[in-house]
Amino acid sequence: MNESVYTTEELAERYQISPEQALRYIVRFGADRVDLDHFLSAASRTARHRMEDVRRTASQVALG
Repeated sequence: MNESVYTTEELAERYQISPEQALRYIVRFGADRVDLDHFLSAASRTARHRMEDVRRTASQVALG
């Protein structure tokens, strides 16, 4: 296994995104770990979002 690239499953698990979204990122930007980590951090997507943040509703986010 090449440690310098993500598989779809690894990317989806690390960033808590769907496998379909992970595949779209890999197809569009390539599978390089460094590049994808930079891209996702620039998009304010941190590895393994806290579950309480993920579960917040739109009204909770809008109203604080």
